Parts: sequence; C-alpha cells; structure tokens
Amino acid sequence: MTSTLTAITNVHLINGRGGLPQRDTTVIVDGDRFSTIGPTESTEVPAGATVIDGSNRWMLPGYVNGNVHLLDAWMFMVGPGTIEYLARWEGRYVEVIEEAAQLELRNGVTTVFDTYNAIEPVLTARDRINAGTSQGARIFAAGAIVGMGGPFSADFHFAGRKAAAQSFVNRIDAMFEAGVGHQLSLLPRQEIRPRIRDYLARGVDMLKIAVSDHIFMTVGLDRSYLTFTRPVLDLIVEEARSVGVPVLSHSLSVESLETSVDLGADVLIHANYTMGQPIPHRLIDKIVDSNCYAELQTIHDEHRKGLEEVGSWAALLGGGAFADNERTLIGADAKILMGTDAGCPSVDHLTDLSPREREDRPWTLGGDHFHWTQSMVEKGMTPLQAITAATLSVARGYGKDHLIGSVETGKLADFVLLDSDPLEDIRHLRTITDVYQAGRAVDRESLPTHPIVSTHPADEHPSLIAGRSR
Repeated sequence: MTSTLTAITNVHLINGRGGLPQRDTTVIVDGDRFSTIGPTESTEVPAGATVIDGSNRWMLPGYVNGNVHLLDAWMFMVGPGTIEYLARWEGRYVEVIEEAAQLELRNGVTTVFDTYNAIEPVLTARDRINAGTSQGARIFAAGAIVGMGGPFSADFHFAGRKAAAQSFVNRIDAMFEAGVGHQLSLLPRQEIRPRIRDYLARGVDMLKIAVSDHIFMTVGLDRSYLTFTRPVLDLIVEEARSVGVPVLSHSLSVESLETSVDLGADVLIHANYTMGQPIPHRLIDKIVDSNCYAELQTIHDEHRKGLEEVGSWAALLGGGAFADNERTLIGADAKILMGTDAGCPSVDHLTDLSPREREDRPWTLGGDHFHWTQSMVEKGMTPLQAITAATLSVARGYGKDHLIGSVETGKLADFVLLDSDPLEDIRHLRTITDVYQAGRAVDRESLPTHPIVSTHPADEHPSLIAGRSR
C-alpha cells in the first residue's frame, strides 16, 4: 500500500517543545506520522505529495486535554439536569461520548484523557474511534474513580437519589462505580487488591484514585476527608504499576495533595483545589522536585467576574486561594498540564444558565481549552509555556509523549493550522483554519456527525449549540 504524502510548506512552526517558532518551515507527513521537518529553502518535497502552502500561518501540535468527562460530570455536581441527562440518553451514552469527542476534535483537540466516566460506554467509544468506526478526539480512559461513588451518590448529586426511581439511580451508580466505588473504603485491604486487579483487567488506560472524598457538593466546601489509609493506597498504586498504567490522584485538601505526591502519582488532578487553603511553600517545593504533573483547573478573569455578578458559587473556584495556588505553582516552575473538567452539556442545562455563566464557559467542551490557555497566561505563563502545557506536557504526564504532543519526526501527525500568531495573543489559538489527526484532514464542518446532546432541542435554541466556537 502506498503511503499518503502531505507537505506543509512555508509555515511558522511552534513544535510544542517550548522553543521559539521555526519560521518558513516545511513539514512532511508520510501516512499517519511526521517524517521530515526542516527549512523550506533546503527541504525537498517528495514527488506526488499533496502540497499545502502554509505561508502566513502557524502550525502547532494538536491540543491535548488532560482531564475531561465526555459524559458531563460537571452536571452531576451542580445537580439540576442530572436526572434528565442520564435518563434521556440512557442506552446512548456511547453516542454522547463520541459527540463530545467530535466537538473537541472540531476545535483542534486531537487527544483527550477522560478521567471519570461509565466504563463500558467510554471504552466502547474509545475502541470505535481507534478502529476508525467513528470519529473524534483520541480517547484514553480511566472509567471509575477508585473509592468514589456514582452520579447519585453523596459524591455528586445525592438529592437526585430521592427524586428518581431507585432502580434507575442504583443502575446508573453501579455503571459508573464498576465495582470499585465508595463501598471499597469499607473493605479490609486483603479484599481490595483483587477488586483493583479485576478492574484493571477491563482495559482502562489509567487508574484514578480518590485520595480524598468528593462530598463537598453534599456537605459544603468546609471539609474534606481522606478516603483510604496509606497502606491501602500503596497497594492500589502497586497494582496500577504492575500493569504499567499511569496513576492519577483526586485530592481536595492540602493533606491529600501531599499524600498524592508521596504516592508518586503521575498526574495530580486539580492540584490547585485545596478547598480554599493555600498550598504551603514546603509542599510546592515537594511538587516541583517530584515527577508529578500538576493539572490545574482555572477560570479566566472575565468569566470569573461574570460568575460573581450573577452570584454563582462557581466564582469561588476562580479566585482566592484557588487562583493563588495556580500562580504559585506557575511561578515555582512546577510541571503543569492542561485539564478542564469539561463535558458535553445538554442545551437544556445551558439554557438555564445566565448569559454571563454561559458565555465562554470553561466546562463546555469545544472552547474549554481556549479558556484554559487564556487563564494560564493571565496567571503568569508565557504563551509558549501555555502551548506546551496544552500539548507536550499532557503527553509527558500520561507517558504518551513518544506518540503525541509535539511536531517531531516519528510521532503521530496531529496538528492544527492557525491564521494568527498565538504568541502575539494567546486567544489566537482559536483562529484555526485546519485540523489534522494522524495525518488526515478533519472535516470540521461535518462534526459532530450525529448531534444529539449539543442540539437538543435544536429548533428552539440554535444559538446555544455547544462547542461550535472557531
């Protein structure tokens, strides 16, 4: 079989590794991989290659999101809409996940790491995209969070448990918990190991552990509890290491964050979330000196002000110690990767939000990564650092940098072309003209191919279609 050759000439290349742009560069793609990268004036274009003139355009690696929930877990936290969302599309979760992955791909995100989802639907969608049966951002999935309950547990929308049929809420919770939910915290350690082993055998790409609980949506933001003893955490990590999958930590306190670092977690999910407590400088130094990557969840200033104006509780997440922790980690040169916690919300949920809450929302897939990079620059990153954090750093944190995250010979040819310089203004990351995934041009206008969540009910709310930003 003859490989497809594509040459992008005269382009300004920002390769994701943190260096200055390589001006007037030619990048040759052979099949699904980058094969040659060099100055246009001295790089020969192979005969028969499709040539794309990249003059006055910028090439970047495909964006990589290190923390998403392709079924909208943020909705499970805020409560209203959870029952309708999970009931309306029960039996169609694979389609919803694929739609969410397509909204990301449309806007330049070529790979996502889904860190909490119903295991069977997300693994099915992952495998369909990998096989080419469906389109979408490449998915790596954790499935359940070890030690955490499902959507109708105290960890999320507990009130919904009393408002819906028990058979329904029990079925949905069991689907998400997959045998390693909050009940695990009650078991003796000798019974936990085989459950973790069985869970890993289901084929997840990483293991996320609830080092602390997630019951703040039920009891408030003024407390957090450790889920497991240290010996139990050690055996869970040991099982993950034995099969070679990355370890992710969920923590919501200073103590659980430090425990996560001591465990050697590969990725510290929402490391800035310590329930409004400043991270001590001693722990900041520990994070910097470790091999841990800190995933930060952020809200840029304009959106935070909008949330404050309408009295949204979520404004707390964009200010105070939450934002100060971000600035401190950035200033200390911690290893930071992009994660947004975003999902694919229903139009009904978006309709219920005020315009200030809805506009450029950080938890709506499709524009979330643009929001994140803008906020990181506001908090002290350079545009180049933000681009690396949104590409190669994610790949490194998850151990996938041999495949994705930068424009380098031998890696999968995931890239975006922009018509404005993102180093001049980080918001220019939105100016996408083309998206390529594994060497193939993405038909952005066709995505999502079968919209259900982002257009329901489309005839009533066409202006609220999620993720349609350019």
